[in-house]
Amino acid sequence: MSTVQWYFPDTLDEAISYLGREKTVPHGGGTSLIKSGIASLEGLVDLSRLGLDSLKMEKGILEAGAGMTFGGVAESLANLHPECILGKALGASASTPMRNRITLGGSASLFPLWSDLIGPMSVLHGVICTEGKNGGTYDLPSWLADRTLQKGSLITSLLFPDPVDWLSSYYRETRVGFDYPAFTVSILARKNNSTIDKVRIAVSGGLDRVRRLTELEERLTGADLSVLASLDIRKMASVEFGRKPAGSPEYLSEIAAVQVERGLKAVLTEEGKSR
Repeated sequence: MSTVQWYFPDTLDEAISYLGREKTVPHGGGTSLIKSGIASLEGLVDLSRLGLDSLKMEKGILEAGAGMTFGGVAESLANLHPECILGKALGASASTPMRNRITLGGSASLFPLWSDLIGPMSVLHGVICTEGKNGGTYDLPSWLADRTLQKGSLITSLLFPDPVDWLSSYYRETRVGFDYPAFTVSILARKNNSTIDKVRIAVSGGLDRVRRLTELEERLTGADLSVLASLDIRKMASVEFGRKPAGSPEYLSEIAAVQVERGLKAVLTEEGKSR
């Protein structure tokens, strides 16, 4: 059995130089190693000394350090901006011990099908910031489309423009609370009296990994709330799924559409809030 070398950098430049080595990966919370193990690795770069665990809001943009844990983000936002969908989603993910280990950077590097981060990233138009060989800022579609962006680079933070002052709903389909979700539904909305000003809807966990329901968003934006009664929301919210332990593709597609409809009514109408 080969020996894995640990590195403990004090600066970003030092960390990035280590990550350029063969079979060497960053270590934040370490939760991804629970599944993948370290047998194939030659080096681990500890990120705890790099100061990547801060959360700040400047000029309406939320910046969350890659070293922030899901639990840390959820607790901070629950106190500062309780309606923020990012805090709602991360506060509902996994079990408490896991939430206190999973980091934003680690989750963004993998974005597994059961991710509780990817939906909020989509509707909040989140941006991934990196340093190193492919240093820069990347929107979610660009990041998901090109895995090579991570090679020789380190995620340093996630940016969320305009993250607050939305009505929001987050739903995760699970058998028990701490289970991996079969899918998630993320909804943001703003309204002015009976007019829907803006709406953003994303479903994750399907064949598309995360899908924005752009057709439904366009039909709702600028419309009167009465449109909720006339639109076939479930049809417009159809998403394709593969087979999962939670159910067949057809079943998951149907219940995801139902949850989109319920979520929209919950954030936009008193009828939904009273249920």
